Amino acid sequence: MRKNISGGILFILTMMVLMGCSKEKMELKSKSLIVEYGNTISNKAEDYLKNDADFLKNIKVENLPKNEKDKEYPSIGEYEIVLKTDNQKEVVKVSVKDTVAPEFKDLKEKYEIEYGSKIDLKQFSATDLSKIELSLDDSKVNYKKSGTYKATVIAKDSSNNETKKDINIIVKAEEKKVTKKESNNGSSSKNNGK
Repeated sequence: MRKNISGGILFILTMMVLMGCSKEKMELKSKSLIVEYGNTISNKAEDYLKNDADFLKNIKVENLPKNEKDKEYPSIGEYEIVLKTDNQKEVVKVSVKDTVAPEFKDLKEKYEIEYGSKIDLKQFSATDLSKIELSLDDSKVNYKKSGTYKATVIAKDSSNNETKKDINIIVKAEEKKVTKKESNNGSSSKNNGK
């Protein structure tokens, strides 16, 4: 008889736990979230829901975006992640955005160039997950006058994030062509004595 009572209590407790779980509603942490480009989108229910661990074990996270080709993260865009149990479904909107500006690589403070020549953009480089366009604002540089001038190097990615850095461009002095002077040995003046 004791086995029947303890078995009955165990059965009732199990049913209470199961019924309690089935009555629990999904509680979203947020209906939408932003993920920085270059990061993965989570496949863990606890990252989207406030519910307790026991409830979260039964949640399926579906509709995760595929990663970009040859990358470990999805492309920039809008996605809908679906969270499901047997009797509930919630959708979380995920925006993958690129908000990080490019970083210059090995940028020097000074660049020396020959008189009359222009600085080559290939001397500058920057890194970013998106495609980068490099440009130079050298409007204050006079390449035909020696001196030190301020210029700005600009790295802009395809999401319009940009980084600007000021540099000095040193225009070297013009090299004058040196020609050999003819010697005056044959034209010495003779003094006619009287």
